[in-house]
Amino acid sequence: MASRLRIIAVTIACVALPAVARSQTSSLPPPAASSLDRLAQAPSLSPPPATWDPYAPQAAQFVPQQAPGTSTWAPSAISGQPGYPGYSTAAPSLVPPGTQPPPGTLTPAGYPAPSTTFQQSVQQTYAQTMHVFQGVRGSWAYLLGDGQGTNVGVNELDTTATFALPFFHNSPVNVNHAPLLITPGFGLQLWDGPQTSQTLLADLPPNTYDVFLDTAWNPKFTPVFGAELGIRVGIYTNWDVLVWESWRIMGRAIGTLQMTPTMQGKVGIIYLDRNQVKLLPAVGMTWTPNADARYDIFFPAPRAAKRFGATARHDWWGYISGEYGGGAWTFRRSTSLYNMITGFDYNDIRIALGTEWVPKSQTGFAGNFEVGYVFYRQLFYVQGPPQIQDLPDTIMFRLGLAY
Repeated sequence: MASRLRIIAVTIACVALPAVARSQTSSLPPPAASSLDRLAQAPSLSPPPATWDPYAPQAAQFVPQQAPGTSTWAPSAISGQPGYPGYSTAAPSLVPPGTQPPPGTLTPAGYPAPSTTFQQSVQQTYAQTMHVFQGVRGSWAYLLGDGQGTNVGVNELDTTATFALPFFHNSPVNVNHAPLLITPGFGLQLWDGPQTSQTLLADLPPNTYDVFLDTAWNPKFTPVFGAELGIRVGIYTNWDVLVWESWRIMGRAIGTLQMTPTMQGKVGIIYLDRNQVKLLPAVGMTWTPNADARYDIFFPAPRAAKRFGATARHDWWGYISGEYGGGAWTFRRSTSLYNMITGFDYNDIRIALGTEWVPKSQTGFAGNFEVGYVFYRQLFYVQGPPQIQDLPDTIMFRLGLAY
């Protein structure tokens, strides 16, 4: 499996080579994360403009030419939560301009001055609430399969909402004033197959569920060194059973090094907490050579993207990406003599071609659509037989929307 994943990373690196001649910085939101623990791209590496507010809604500030790294997406703690800038050059504000206290007052920086009227109090409360809420996202993916034999089809649906809270706001080890990002989420998987028989004992429940809570923090300790940290805690089961194995704890710990204004190196680990694969290394770099390109030459989630056009309200990008898909759940086996409860993993590798649209205005809908090839599909059962069941390759369609 590791050799196949390395092939994906090399393929994306080759796509990146023609863009060497241009130089500026930019980034764009990653595509919608699959509910099956998708490992999406991490945040951008480039500093936003001086007006960037790290606590304001992400969608309200995304302008690729000026604010690289912002995003309406809310991937998991594994993938960095919403696209968040590598570091900020301006102190954040939790309230609109003009509400900061004058010098010498006791109100700490970043919090509203005492209101003098009821109307001002309501406005301040509303502004703070809207700054905490970052946005919502949903996605649907379909892996083709008719359920006959081992030709398993999967529908994946998930939705999340993200909130940002001050966290070590004025600390010297948080020079970008990175907030703590909290994302509750819900996912549903509908399984079609495999078809069980006396010779084929592999089975799956008709559906499984994810209920999880992500937390992520992406600080810059200095303008050069930073980190991408995240933890996800959730329940993954078909709800017919709820045992200790239904709980999973996932996360990531990645160090970042700003090598040049357009290039950032990354190295760390990603903890999947699956039954077959517990841990993956995370290594590579992100390169944004110009305002129309971004390349994540990064294992295990390589991606290359180019902006190809624009309409009155949106910029349009095309991309090619690779990912290690899948997840782990618990269920009660129907083919077991003792009707046993067990855990299972579904693992695959995905290569996708897609397009995404990003709003030019301060608010609006963003989204993406992609078509992918899914291979190295495998079911792993903690309690067999069979312990491993290979599945045929298939095609994937995925749609994501965010606001």
